[in-house]
Amino acid sequence: MEELDEFFWSDLLDYIDEGRVIAVVDDGLLPVSQDGRSLGFDALVATRLAEKLRIGLTGLDDPPRLDDVVSRYLLQPRARKEDLYVRTSQVVRDLEIEPPQALLDLAAVCPFDLFVTLSFDGLLTRAIDLVRHGGEARTDVVTFSPNRPADLPLPRGRLTSPTVFHLLGRQSSAPDWVICDEDRLEFLHALQDDARRPKLLFDALRDDHLLLLGCRLPDWLARFFLRAAKNERLSSRRETVEYLVDPMAARDPALKAFLADFSPATRVVSLEPTVFCAELRTRWVQRHPAGVAKVPSTPVAQRAVEGAVFISYSSQDTDAVQGLARELDAAGIDVWFDRSELRGGDDWERNIRRGVDTSSLFMPVISRATHDPGRRRDYFWREWMAADERARGMAPDEPFLVPVVIDDTPTYGDWLPDRFRSAQWMTLPGARTDERFVAHVRDLYRQISSRARRS
Repeated sequence: MEELDEFFWSDLLDYIDEGRVIAVVDDGLLPVSQDGRSLGFDALVATRLAEKLRIGLTGLDDPPRLDDVVSRYLLQPRARKEDLYVRTSQVVRDLEIEPPQALLDLAAVCPFDLFVTLSFDGLLTRAIDLVRHGGEARTDVVTFSPNRPADLPLPRGRLTSPTVFHLLGRQSSAPDWVICDEDRLEFLHALQDDARRPKLLFDALRDDHLLLLGCRLPDWLARFFLRAAKNERLSSRRETVEYLVDPMAARDPALKAFLADFSPATRVVSLEPTVFCAELRTRWVQRHPAGVAKVPSTPVAQRAVEGAVFISYSSQDTDAVQGLARELDAAGIDVWFDRSELRGGDDWERNIRRGVDTSSLFMPVISRATHDPGRRRDYFWREWMAADERARGMAPDEPFLVPVVIDDTPTYGDWLPDRFRSAQWMTLPGARTDERFVAHVRDLYRQISSRARRS
């Protein structure tokens, strides 16, 4: 800690307490534990993917990089890059890795309300939920991709819960996320398009201080990212600062010289992100001994993820439906699944409606609870009627409604909206999924996502 004096920590903690710092993280470069050893997440995924694809690692860096495994695979005859997203997603799912300590330390610093991740995994979101919400999935997630542009639901100052923004896409079976430098270039190109650029996010990046952790960006990409985030010449006199925490950047003479000459507001910190996050947490807790306990525990609404599968159900079926949502999410399918029973409010109403209007599939869960005459005014009916209205604007054979019955409730009852009765039903006793069901939903999801990318 010798190179960082007390003034450094005092200034940073003041900015954080004022709510003026956005954490930008690359989870993939943080060490995770697997089989009793520690390895960077990207290197671990690269190793397992090479094994799955039977690609030799001879001649590659040690530890290997995912980018190198992808490029070596594409040299093979009849190799299809689209297959790599499914295979990589399967590898990540099978690893079942818990968040590294650095992310848990970062999540414990409660004033952080907006996180930007440059990695495709869900480790940061999981860390926040573990530290702040007792493991319940309450963190809002926004995912950008060139084919499905997305932005913050509200300006940063009005966000009601911790939000993780996946700037380079999020792991799924569709090829809408970054696994190699070519993808990275396409995402950066899309972010220069005013029609697709997430304006609210970049307004926040421009106006607030940035704490970049483990973002081992190549020299050209680091310069480009900082310039895009600040939306002005880096040499301009500005009130915000950036802390680039990465020993590799500190040892890059070209980048270091460029920042010193043209971006004096950017400070390069040569500590490992794991060490920095541990020290940051220690110092913040010393300031706020009961800090984590002050985080509101009231459930909050999940924000819409554009193109997700919207699962709508009675609150009486929450426990049963949670497993269904987890299985679909594990299969790389974006899922809207509201775990809260809070209802009402203009923001909530708009968010729900947007979730229905932008979903790729709508999955009403049919049960005794939804059939109960005493629940004919429950909130799920608003979602069902909105989905029925949207389905009426589609071709009769267009897949959108995927009703699922989880008990012995009669199917195709006359109490259901018209389009629900004409859709293909699935039966899952107790909401327990099977391979056939997951494969069916994944095929529909990928079919619709593929069409959206071409449009």
